[in-house]
Amino acid sequence: MCVLLWFGLALGTGHAQSTRGDLVLIKGRLHADLGLWGARNGLRGSWNPTSGELRFSNRWINLLFKADTARVELDGVLVWLEFPVAVERGRPYVSQRDLDMTLMPLLKPPKATPGRKIRRVAISAGHGGKDPGNMEGGRQEKHYTLKLARELSARLRAAGFEVILVRDEDEYIELDDRPEKANRLKADLYLSIHFNGAGGRGSTTANGLETFSLTLPGGRSTGGGNSTGVQPGNRFDKENLLLAYQVHRSLVEALDFADRGIKRANFAELRDARMPAILIEGGFMDHPEDLKRILSDRERAKMADAIVDGVRAFKRLAERN
Repeated sequence: MCVLLWFGLALGTGHAQSTRGDLVLIKGRLHADLGLWGARNGLRGSWNPTSGELRFSNRWINLLFKADTARVELDGVLVWLEFPVAVERGRPYVSQRDLDMTLMPLLKPPKATPGRKIRRVAISAGHGGKDPGNMEGGRQEKHYTLKLARELSARLRAAGFEVILVRDEDEYIELDDRPEKANRLKADLYLSIHFNGAGGRGSTTANGLETFSLTLPGGRSTGGGNSTGVQPGNRFDKENLLLAYQVHRSLVEALDFADRGIKRANFAELRDARMPAILIEGGFMDHPEDLKRILSDRERAKMADAIVDGVRAFKRLAERN
């Protein structure tokens, strides 16, 4: 087994930087040599050409890439890149756009705007009224998103936040009107709450948590399709991802759900939000074990607590000096 090693300085010194040299074109896209990028950013790396795994670490972080996939694990949390890691002449490469717009915002979060405060959080309980959402037997997603939204609202208020409930009853609200309400009331963050479904009849093997931020301009949605161009929500692309990571990481660490990762999607609610925004899929209603947790008051309370912890972690980063 052949393993190559690269060594660098400590990432925690604040010298992390995106690669601008040593780029190659692969399928018409600029890609950077991952080994050189890791060394320049203070990461000790090992590349196993046989398994296709590339690991980076230092005293602060751990990264795991796998060739020919768009998966990367950051401190054990799954994040999806736009493009798979490529191998060229025996060396692993990652697209420059993924470095700039996915990895670096997580490894070195954007500097805070002076005087910025994260105080007001908008919560959008998915579906409602004539739109039941996913269904399992007589159970309708709209009821459980509202239950979770109310539980989350109470915990956020207890933590010192102001809260906007986009819907606080079983009513139908158009998708475009949801972020518009948050925009009008000057929310600082937007959280859309959903529970997933595989779309078939009966139980599914699909399970776990996933958290979405908005697709990049002209970019690919994780679930297929492309962005329709620059949207209002793209102003916050790096913060969207950072918020998604902090909330998703908190959920995965606190709950006994499978980790389906942090993804990007061209959802209407995320497109029109004029503040950092994410959409949370808190498990599959048509998976027996996930459903038990969704129906459980105790488990939903744990989910609400985890989301609050993630929001608070984002707030610390967004307001730091």
